Amino acid sequence: MAFGRAIGKFVNDVVGGHSLTDSREPATAGRPHKYAVNGLSYPLEMGVDAPMELDHHVIFDIFVDETTEFSSLAAQTTEGLPVSYTAPKGQQAGSTNIGQKIRDNVASDFNALANLFTGGVGKVNKTAGQVAKQGTEGIGSVADQIFKGPRKMKKLNSSIALQVPNSFQMGSNANYSGAALGQVAGLFNRSGGISGLIKKAQDPASRDQLMREQGGDMARVVAETAGMIPDAFGLKLGNILTVSTRRVANQHVEQRFDDMSFREFSFVYEFAARSEAEAQAIDNIIRTFRFHMHPELVPSGLFFSFPSLFDISIRFKEDHNPFIHRISTCVLTSFTTNYTSTGVWATTRDGMPTEIQCTMNFREIEPMTKHRIAEGF
Repeated sequence: MAFGRAIGKFVNDVVGGHSLTDSREPATAGRPHKYAVNGLSYPLEMGVDAPMELDHHVIFDIFVDETTEFSSLAAQTTEGLPVSYTAPKGQQAGSTNIGQKIRDNVASDFNALANLFTGGVGKVNKTAGQVAKQGTEGIGSVADQIFKGPRKMKKLNSSIALQVPNSFQMGSNANYSGAALGQVAGLFNRSGGISGLIKKAQDPASRDQLMREQGGDMARVVAETAGMIPDAFGLKLGNILTVSTRRVANQHVEQRFDDMSFREFSFVYEFAARSEAEAQAIDNIIRTFRFHMHPELVPSGLFFSFPSLFDISIRFKEDHNPFIHRISTCVLTSFTTNYTSTGVWATTRDGMPTEIQCTMNFREIEPMTKHRIAEGF
C-alpha cells in the first residue's frame, strides 16, 4: 500500500496523474481535479529535455465552461479564449460565438426596453410607473432564465502532450451543386442579353439569320413551356417532343458554391506502458479525453451543457511547426479504445492492458475562409 501511494504521488507531482477526488467536491489547494490535465504526457519523457525523436509533438489544450458544476475542475482554469473565438484580421467578429452574442444582445435589449418603458410611464403616473417597472423587470428576469447558460470558456491550466501520429493528414472540402439557369437564360446569353435579342429582331438580316439558325429550337422552347398547361389533361407535350426528336433540353447548368465542410482530423495512438507510472498516465489520458468529450447535465436535468472544446497545435520543439497548417478550435466527435490491438487479450499482473490503441476524431467548429488561410490555418 505504501508503495502504491508513493507511485501515485510521483505520478501526480511529476508525470501528471491525478488523485481520484469527487467530481462535485470544492477545490482544495494543491488538490487538482482528476480531469484538470495537470501536464499529462506520453511518453513520460516528453518535455524540454526530451530526446530528439520527441521534438515533434501534439499539444491538446482544453477549454471548459466557467459555469461547470465540477467546482474543483473550474478552480484549475485560467483566462483565455479558444482560437476560433478570436476574429480573423479584417473581420469584426468570430463566427463561432454568434449564439452567445445574440443571447447577450437580447438580455441588454430587455433591460433597455424596461428602462425606456418605465421611465416614460413613470413621468405620467408614479404608481403606474412602479407597476410597469415590476412587470418589465419580471419579463427581464424570465428572459435571463431562458437565456441562462455559460458565458465564458476558460482554459485548463495545463495541456496534454502526445507524439505526432505516424499517419496524419489535413484536408479541405468545398461543396458545390448544380444550378440550372434554364434554356431562356442560355438564349439570352448567346444573343447578348435581352437588348441584343431585340436588336437582332429589329434588323432584317440578323432576324432572318436568327430564324434560320435558331428559329426551330426557339419555337420548341415556347411550345414546351406552353405545353406544361395540358399536362393536367394527360397530354405530355414535352415528353412527346423529347422522344420524337431525341433531343433533351440544355438547362445550362453552372456550378454554384454552397459552403465549406468543417475540417476533420484523426489521431491514432498506440499506448504501451513501460512502467507503472506510465500505465497510470495512459489511463488518465484516456479518461481525460473521454470526460471532456461528453456533455454535462444541468442541475434541473432538462438540458445538457455543451462538451469541452479543444485547441490542437502541432509542435516542433517548443513552438508551432510553421510548415504545418494550424488547426482551429475543435470538438471531439468520437473516441474509440481498442484493448486488443495486437489481436489478443493481454494484461499486466494488475489488469492493465499491455497495449491500447486509441482513435480520436476531431472536427473544427468554424468553416475555413481566405482570412483564416492567410493566418496559417
